[in-house]
Amino acid sequence: MKTRIYLFTGFLDSGKTSFINDTITTTDFCQDEKTLLIVSEQGEKEYQQEEIESFNCDIVYIRKEDEFCLEFLEELEKKYHPTQVLMEVNGMFNVDRLIECEKPKDWEVVQVLTTINAKTFGLYIQNMRSLLYQHVVHSDLLIFNRIDESTKKSFLRNNIKAINSTCQIIYEKEDGTVNTLEDDELPFDITQDYIQVLDHDFGLFCMDALDHPDKYDHKKVTLRGKFIGRDKQLENGFVLGRLAMVCCEEDTSLIGMVCEHPTSKQLIPNEWIEVTGIIDVQYDPDINGNFCLLKVDDLKVIPPLQNEYVTFD
Repeated sequence: MKTRIYLFTGFLDSGKTSFINDTITTTDFCQDEKTLLIVSEQGEKEYQQEEIESFNCDIVYIRKEDEFCLEFLEELEKKYHPTQVLMEVNGMFNVDRLIECEKPKDWEVVQVLTTINAKTFGLYIQNMRSLLYQHVVHSDLLIFNRIDESTKKSFLRNNIKAINSTCQIIYEKEDGTVNTLEDDELPFDITQDYIQVLDHDFGLFCMDALDHPDKYDHKKVTLRGKFIGRDKQLENGFVLGRLAMVCCEEDTSLIGMVCEHPTSKQLIPNEWIEVTGIIDVQYDPDINGNFCLLKVDDLKVIPPLQNEYVTFD
């Protein structure tokens, strides 16, 4: 029987303790399990040890990152014999190291869960992007909490998806209930037959087209980006894209759209171009879903944009 490890990541006061406490005390997560909780960060909210232990869950505390090592985990295995381990990860710890460090036989990290305070997310993106990246890049489930009517969900979501495209995102309101507010209004009018995508809206457009391709079917679109390369399946297909900074300038993620034009064979990689064409929604068996193909009528080379990176604000 494998011992499953669940890592709960996020910065201080992001809601990790409340999330873990609720998981242990208000669900059947610990039923028929021998659970061990490792706590490496103590914020305003503290665990009630007697309550936690009543759910067949032991608690241990560590202060330093290097305490989480094979010898320490082997000691825990001998003392507690856990079938599952929950770890509240200090916001300054290296998540890569926790995942990759040597562990006892049959101990395995099976899920990474991340909590983020939506009200402070903008500050982390601007000032602590590399640390935020550590938390998000491995996350299977991410919870944005403290959502209210003023929150720009597209700003939150698109920045996360640029780092980790497969991460599931949940939005919670102040009272802990799941947010059901409509998504933000887009900065362009989707009801019009022609959409001229401004340079700073490139990322929003491409991400929304990826999520909701059908609403762009037969729309005429103009947008600008780099020629990334030829498409492997379409004879005249190519990818028009721009880079989103996910950690630093050396660590970026491509955001773009598949296009089709007869002159694609003559284009040079990383050449800046402007395209205008009609979107044709097609089915892709590889993703088991629809995608937008921009059939380009007009293509021209342009000077590089002043800001080549994609933003979502």
